[in-house]
Amino acid sequence: MGGGVGGSLLVDIPLLWGQKINDYFRFNLSLASFFVDRSEELADGGSDVYTPSIVAMSTAAKSNNTEVTLNNPIQTRITLTVSTWRESSFLIEDREMAQLKKSYYLQEKFAKSAAWEIAQDLEDNIATLFTDFTTAANILGSGTANVADSTLLAAIAIFETAGVPVYNGETAWIFHPNTFYRQIGSVDKLTLWQNTQTELPRSKAPTRSLYSIPVIVSPSVPLGAGAAAESGARLNLLAHKDVIHWARLSMPVGPGMKGFVGNEGVRIQEGYVQEYLGTLVTVDMCYGSVRNRLVDGAVKIRSHSTANGL
Repeated sequence: MGGGVGGSLLVDIPLLWGQKINDYFRFNLSLASFFVDRSEELADGGSDVYTPSIVAMSTAAKSNNTEVTLNNPIQTRITLTVSTWRESSFLIEDREMAQLKKSYYLQEKFAKSAAWEIAQDLEDNIATLFTDFTTAANILGSGTANVADSTLLAAIAIFETAGVPVYNGETAWIFHPNTFYRQIGSVDKLTLWQNTQTELPRSKAPTRSLYSIPVIVSPSVPLGAGAAAESGARLNLLAHKDVIHWARLSMPVGPGMKGFVGNEGVRIQEGYVQEYLGTLVTVDMCYGSVRNRLVDGAVKIRSHSTANGL
C-alpha cells in the first residue's frame, strides 16, 4: 500500500457519492454503451458467455418425386471470457481525515479519478478489438490521408450490399476526435450552409450524425500497428452494435467492508487499515470483451492520425 493522499471518506459513502460516480462512469463509456452488454447473463455466476454462430443455409431446386436436399450447417461459437480485473485505490490517513473531513469536493475528485481510470480501462479494452477487423473488402481509406466523403459513402454501400442493417439505430460511425472534427469537419459538403441548410456546424455544437447514421466520438479509437498499410493509421469504424460483445461481473462488497456496486458494475469499497492508521478506498471491476462477428458487421476506415495538411 502506498502513502496517504489526504481527503475524507465517511461511513455513508453511497449517500454522498453514489450517483455522481455512476454518472461519471457512464459518461466515459461511449463504446461500451453502444456495443452489446452481456453482463446480465453472468448474474448467477460464471466467467464465460458462449454465442452460437448461425451458418447461412443454401437452397436447392425441387422437382416432383425427388427427395429434398438437406443442409448440413456446421455451428461454431464465440466465447466471451470475463477475466480482466482492474482496480484503482487510495489511502486516507487519520491526520488528513481530521484536517480535511469537510472537504467533500476533494473527496469527490478522488472518487471520480478512480472511477474514470476503471471506466477508461474498459473503453480501451473494447477499442483494441478494432485492430482485429481484417476482412480486406471491409477496409477503406489510408493512414496518410484524411477521410473523404466518398469513403463514407463506400462504407454505407458495403453494409447495404451485405444486408447489414444501417438505419435501424443499431449502426453507428465511431471516430477519433481528430478524425471527426479536424477531417470530416473540413469537408465542405458536410459543413457548409449551402450544402447542409443548417447553422449547426457554424454556431452550435456539431451534429453527431452523418447520412442519418449516429456518430460516436471517442479518444480510445486506436492507431494501427504491424503491416505498413495499417501502422500509424487511425482505425475508425462504421459498426453494427453486434460486432463486439462485452460483459462485467457484479461482485459483492467484501466482508467487513463498506461500499456499494453501481449499476454499471463498478464497485467501490472502503475499510479501516490499522497498520496504516487510515481508510483504504478501492474502486474495481472485472470485465471482458470479444469480437463477436468475424467477417461482417464492421467497415474499418483508416485515416491520418491527426489531419493531413490541416
